[in-house]
Amino acid sequence: MNKMNKVPNSFRFVINNMKNLRLLTYLCIVTLLSSCSLFDTEDPIPGFLVFENPSLSTTPIEGAPTHNIKDVWVFDGPTFLGIFPLPAKVPVILSGSEKQFTVFAGVRNNGGLGNALRYPFFEPIEVSANLSAREEKPIPLLFQYSENVKFDLIEDFESNHIFVNDPNESDGEGVDILIQSEVVLSGSSSAQIIFDTDTSSFERTTLATYDRQNNLGSATFIEIDYKCDIPFLAGWITYRDNFIQRDYTVLVAPSEEWNKIYIDISEFVGNIEIDRYSIALASAVTGDDPIPSNVYLDNIKLVHF
Repeated sequence: MNKMNKVPNSFRFVINNMKNLRLLTYLCIVTLLSSCSLFDTEDPIPGFLVFENPSLSTTPIEGAPTHNIKDVWVFDGPTFLGIFPLPAKVPVILSGSEKQFTVFAGVRNNGGLGNALRYPFFEPIEVSANLSAREEKPIPLLFQYSENVKFDLIEDFESNHIFVNDPNESDGEGVDILIQSEVVLSGSSSAQIIFDTDTSSFERTTLATYDRQNNLGSATFIEIDYKCDIPFLAGWITYRDNFIQRDYTVLVAPSEEWNKIYIDISEFVGNIEIDRYSIALASAVTGDDPIPSNVYLDNIKLVHF
């Protein structure tokens, strides 16, 4: 006897429906898999914006065009794509139409290797691009200062200089700055500080003082080009009524080649406990330093909005 005949009709109905359900499910899966949605696992092939060799353009009132731009901060419209160390090849997802990008210059705040900073005083570069897959589009990086940047100090050591005050006169004069033309970054001369004995020391401040009210509440930086055998300190001397205080906040490490540091004094300038300040530099040899040792300086700027 056919075993199926022994199955009740109600069970036959359920079994047949289960077969139909499996068949329907199979047909749905085949239909879905034949479309692009489930098997389309390949990422879009991007185009690339290529950045290298940044430069800075300055006017005569902005000082020398030296810089130490390390990164680019790239935006796709309002979307932040990331911080890219230079040289960089930035992938861009294609949209089939022209896209607008904004590129900001990045530096190292206070010289720290991990202190990436979008430098506020450089104007961003606007870029339009319509890339195809795998296309590489070189983008020139010519930055310039924003129009509203103010320069309280530009010292290029081309002749007389402003770092002449000795805040430590009671301890002797110490080493002074020499203007020389043999080791120069830009222009025809730079500052040299020679430490020729194991007791040599140097400390000088700017002849001028700067009113904190001139740049209250805005970004304020000191830019310094340097090349040095031994470390030196950068900071300020503050004045309030008859009270004078000396503060050195950044130790600049030795560098065999010309380098540039951006020193952020924004928080300091916002301190209501001071009226005015001067820029201060100091250094001294230690027992492990070679004799003679040199510190070279050039293109010191005090900039703010």
